[in-house]
Amino acid sequence: MDSFQYYITPPEVRSQTLQWIAEFHADENRKDEVWSAEKLALHDGSSPDLYPIHTSIMGYILQINIQNKQRIFNSWKGHNITRRNLLQYNGKSLDINDIRFDEENYRPLPKLCDCSDGEKEYLMQSLDGLVHKGARIVAQYEPFLADQIDENER
Repeated sequence: MDSFQYYITPPEVRSQTLQWIAEFHADENRKDEVWSAEKLALHDGSSPDLYPIHTSIMGYILQINIQNKQRIFNSWKGHNITRRNLLQYNGKSLDINDIRFDEENYRPLPKLCDCSDGEKEYLMQSLDGLVHKGARIVAQYEPFLADQIDENER
């Protein structure tokens, strides 16, 4: 397996992603917008009143660009995909272990500080892929933010 080539994010792609993240945090109209799990789940494309579709990864809520016909996996619609992508990276069953917000054991969400460098890179590549195909960071995901804090810090 080590002889197979694998994707390495080009520096200019990652730099642009980091710039968009920084612009989100600097934007007075967006930086303090925080969504609940319930609000995200409503934006799964099942209601025309709640378009466009949104997803979440690494604590960011992303609005999918439907004008550009940006494609997104059905399982990502209205869902925080951080755990799901970590399961995929680690070769674990998505069918059994991908837990939705309204299912038992959804919380706590994975902590980035507990992720390996490879896991963090895989998550960033997912974020890169979304934003470089037209998704826009519009808010932060409250359950993810809350679960990043250690019990001792609360």
